[in-house]
Amino acid sequence: ILAACLSFIIAGCDSDSDGGSQGKQIESSACFWVGPYNIDHPERNFAYPDTGANYWHAGYTLPEGANLTLHGEYPYARYISLNSYRADTTPATAITDNQIVADDGSYNPFIQDAERQKQRREFTLTVAQGEPSGDLPANTLFDYAKQGDKAVLIYRIYVGDEGQDEQAGFELPAVELTLATGEQLYGQQACDVLQADTEDLAIPLVPKETYAKVRSNPAFDPAKTPAIWRAAYNGTYGFQCNFLGQCAGEPERSVNFYANADNQYISTFLDSNFGEVAVARGKLPRVPQTFKGNAVIDESDSQIRYWSICQNEYYSQVVTDCLFDEQLVTDEEGYYTVVTSRDSFKPNNDNPDCGYNFLPWTEQGDGFGRAVEGGNNKLNEAMLIVRNMLPQEGFAQAIQNTSTPGDEYVIMGEYLPTTEYMSRADFESLGCNI
Repeated sequence: ILAACLSFIIAGCDSDSDGGSQGKQIESSACFWVGPYNIDHPERNFAYPDTGANYWHAGYTLPEGANLTLHGEYPYARYISLNSYRADTTPATAITDNQIVADDGSYNPFIQDAERQKQRREFTLTVAQGEPSGDLPANTLFDYAKQGDKAVLIYRIYVGDEGQDEQAGFELPAVELTLATGEQLYGQQACDVLQADTEDLAIPLVPKETYAKVRSNPAFDPAKTPAIWRAAYNGTYGFQCNFLGQCAGEPERSVNFYANADNQYISTFLDSNFGEVAVARGKLPRVPQTFKGNAVIDESDSQIRYWSICQNEYYSQVVTDCLFDEQLVTDEEGYYTVVTSRDSFKPNNDNPDCGYNFLPWTEQGDGFGRAVEGGNNKLNEAMLIVRNMLPQEGFAQAIQNTSTPGDEYVIMGEYLPTTEYMSRADFESLGCNI
């Protein structure tokens, strides 16, 4: 396989009985990717990451007349994708695992009924400069960058099979750069010419002066009781609605902060002053089971590809923890209960054995003091985010089907969480939910 054959450009690589690597392989391109962005790397824990996923970014400038090609292998995971981004951090184009045509003689394990453990699994992608003029060609991603400007890609792996590493078993996609002269460059040589990023991404934040002024006025506190879940549209609208109460209109759905184009989001703000424990209940959509290394990918009974609920710091965009679909305990009808509280108020019965799921309260509240030198954190504040990825056509209750602020409850029905506050003692009095 590719991971066993990398180092230099070579002609031919021994293969096992199930396929192995193809003839021509190229040297590792770790220099092209910065990451992983995840909770285990505090310096890269921002932009509301999901603990069920690992992310890597590539920032580069394509020389005039040059072509960029990525050579990769499908990892042992629930999902992969590559997204390109505009300068304002909104997604531009995306290509998802089951859209990626495998190389000749290889196998895409993300196609319905595919065997997930096959070993010959190579693919090749073209990264084109600028914007597409029509339909996207197969295995092609456009970077939406003008000549001489930096482009940004993000590669994502969700739910690597149990026991796999952050890369879910394989090297990250390797780079092949073809210059206008026809010369081909690989590995570090390609990275040097591409001026590939070596530093982490910078993320946009609400201006600290604006946020400090708003958060000093209790009338602008974003948390409500009962909690209100809202679909994400864009950063400006989200701030105006949640903090200023300006929720009217028909905002453009253009989620930024390097969001995944295959996801849509709902969120709610929490305030521990309303109760020691916040309890979210809802119905969990059906997803394909992959985490235990399932032999076949089967979405025939699924409603979406992936679901998660995360506890985040609003201002710093740091994630404290998440639970993804296969980690949740549900009742016999598929309903979950997720409890979140500070550690000092964690109920004794809040555990899977009792039928409940626990998320710790955000470590630094809204995270203002984490992100701004001299700022102070509102430790009573937290933020829950729910993700829906790639809903099936017949799943009408997906977040993706919301279209107007305020229609979340009508569209999502039982799949939209309801959230109430309780004292620790009151929650413990409920006993076990099994």
